Amino acid sequence: MAYQEGSTASQFEAAGEALPDFSLGQLRKQYQNFAGTKDQEIKEQRDARHYYHGDQWTEADKKVLKKRKQPILTNNVIGRKIDGVVGLVERLRQDPKAYPRTPAHEEGAETATSVLRYVCDINDFGSMCAEVSRGAGINGIGGVEMFLEPGDNGDPDIGLAPVDPDCFFYDPRSFRPDFSDARYMGVAKWVDVDLAKEMFPDSADALDSTVAQSGETAGLQQQDRELRWVDQTDKRVFIIEHWYIVGSVWQFCFYTGAIELNRGSSPFVDEKGMTICRFVMYSANVDHDGDRYGFVRNMKSAQDEINARRSKGLHQLNTRRIIATKGIVQDVERARTEAARPDGYVEINPTTDGRFEFDDAAKQADMQGQIAFLEMAKADIENFGPNPALIGQGIENKSGRAISLLQQAGMAELGPFIIAYRGWKIRVYRAIWNAVQRHWSAERWIRVTDNEGLAQFVQLNALTLNEFGMPAIQNSLGSLDVDIILDEGPDTITVMQDTLDTLMPLAQKGDVPAGVLIKLMSLPGSTKKELLDYIEQAKRPDPQQQQLAMAAATEEIKNRQADTGKKRADAMKSVGDALLNFQVIPYPAPADAPAMYGSMGAPGMLLPEPPPPEPVMQPQPGF
Repeated sequence: MAYQEGSTASQFEAAGEALPDFSLGQLRKQYQNFAGTKDQEIKEQRDARHYYHGDQWTEADKKVLKKRKQPILTNNVIGRKIDGVVGLVERLRQDPKAYPRTPAHEEGAETATSVLRYVCDINDFGSMCAEVSRGAGINGIGGVEMFLEPGDNGDPDIGLAPVDPDCFFYDPRSFRPDFSDARYMGVAKWVDVDLAKEMFPDSADALDSTVAQSGETAGLQQQDRELRWVDQTDKRVFIIEHWYIVGSVWQFCFYTGAIELNRGSSPFVDEKGMTICRFVMYSANVDHDGDRYGFVRNMKSAQDEINARRSKGLHQLNTRRIIATKGIVQDVERARTEAARPDGYVEINPTTDGRFEFDDAAKQADMQGQIAFLEMAKADIENFGPNPALIGQGIENKSGRAISLLQQAGMAELGPFIIAYRGWKIRVYRAIWNAVQRHWSAERWIRVTDNEGLAQFVQLNALTLNEFGMPAIQNSLGSLDVDIILDEGPDTITVMQDTLDTLMPLAQKGDVPAGVLIKLMSLPGSTKKELLDYIEQAKRPDPQQQQLAMAAATEEIKNRQADTGKKRADAMKSVGDALLNFQVIPYPAPADAPAMYGSMGAPGMLLPEPPPPEPVMQPQPGF
């Protein structure tokens, strides 16, 4: 069957045919289609980079201003605003967390979280996110590329690197911010021949015969870099890394000109086992033509107005307008120069009757208008996103929650950008986890650092014995099924600060333990740990005092034992003395036994000696 766009690999497998591939000519045509279709987007990205770095005057404008002797001023508000947005995004940064799909995988979710944080830590993903968000805010495109590099455990390690927006190309028919509808994408850049031969040793001879010629394959995308790379004594090649879909399989091809350097299938897959591209990209904004742009487009006009009005205002302050009758001064240019000086001296021809005055009233009105429009232009940019005007206006004593409420209106304007940015991070986490499950099969230990700076070690794919004594794999990554999401809770710093502010009145009365207050303070983790250890140590008794207390307790125990022994001896003596007053009454009791004892007497029973009988008086005769 012939290949058509939208055909899948399963269709060719059902037909018993091999999946076709694109020729080098087709791939070159795709890249040239991007360069020709997206020329306006490429030019806009170049201008945005120039504006961000403060290069905001064209050569034609500079020529006109120099002719007027007007100063060239640049107040780079765009750069400061984009940096503020990047700082806000970093303040809202969250760590990845894995949640299980089923109750049977709850323990595996903790392992998956540890693995994700480990890969992010070794690649310094936190700093990389700041660079990606800044690139997306300037160029409208940002992202990372994944790669496999040799590891020390027998399995490859997962690597991440930011993608240069001025080297990235993609399917011009793609409209979605996450590039999910793109049929191809990649990077293209000039590379030194020696480096290219190290990357592709099998094509070293072909690369030696290729000499870089500017303008054949490269377009407008890298004009800024090409100006610095051009060196007639060095040999360079323009290498294109082209990723494309054939059926439902992502393929890649490295080539330069008509030389194919390497080709293969993607080693990365998704949750369903389908191949994916190694580039994980996103766009800040996509317009109706499918062009991707950043924040500079909507702030460029206001930035130009700020520069123009500041330059014009300073020029008006440095000059002075004169209304005079012709011939009233001998040298007009000298009079103009002296009038502009703070200590200028203008000499008028006394023999000529006429008018000579400075138009300061009109100049003052013009200056007020320039200043008013200048403030409006600055407000258009300053009010976008988080409001920096809150700084220095008495908010030092406000809680973090109060400051957050004051900035919510400005942050709402960044909603689409933040949503796209967070969605991109989730896709990166998913790609990392899928790559780990596919490529990590050997036993390894990973070190993960938590939010408080405490390290823990996790063993993966460990061979152990289960409860039945049979071999089993502990923390097997291939058998874990988890759902990777970002914690969308409130900012931890803000919540902790609000809690601390609420508890401070109670702490002044001594109703809150010091350890609780230290945990809520915005202190480094090591400082918190040191203070908490000091408090815990202070609660422990002094060893010397503890020994003295133990000796006193031992002496008290000895005294009590001696007193108890004496009391017991006295009691035994009392019992012995009592026994001497008892006699043995046989059983049954004799007839002369006292009646008062009745049958209570038993054989061998000791009974008290009966009292002597009272004398019985006999009756006298005669009575």
